[in-house]
Amino acid sequence: MKPLAAALLLLPLAGCLETELAPGASGAGSDGLYYKYGEAPSAPDAQVDPGRALNAYRTERGLPRLRVSPQLAAAAQAHARDMARMGKVGHVGSDGSSVMQRVRAQGYDAAEVAENAAWTARGFPTVLEGWDESPSHRKTLRRRDVADYGIGRAGDYWVLLVGLRK
Repeated sequence: MKPLAAALLLLPLAGCLETELAPGASGAGSDGLYYKYGEAPSAPDAQVDPGRALNAYRTERGLPRLRVSPQLAAAAQAHARDMARMGKVGHVGSDGSSVMQRVRAQGYDAAEVAENAAWTARGFPTVLEGWDESPSHRKTLRRRDVADYGIGRAGDYWVLLVGLRK
């Protein structure tokens, strides 16, 4: 079941459970997961290049830019498609795969990897804003021990992977 059209559902790395909150409510739920629901906007977000937006976010905060990794992008895209097929946001694939298993299956030999996932009908600016408002997602966005990223999108489902090769 998809949340309201303008909803943004964000989940930290630790779990995958969907709960619907009233429109306008946001914050950590009693289960420790992060949810953000907003009022229906009159128009979707402006079109932006997600990679440029991510690196602008990082440089504005004094963090190093990340390089796009074709392997992380492929893993992010595959997981976004998988979430869309399942109709839910989560960090476990429909086949039971973990983030590390998915990136290694794409040929990325990761020493470090982290994932953010979201659903929104708005667009990447809303995704990035929601991730920044969530402590666990903000931590992923601001990691200094990573050098690469990949972003995937399938419909309204988004996945960000950041990583560092061995």
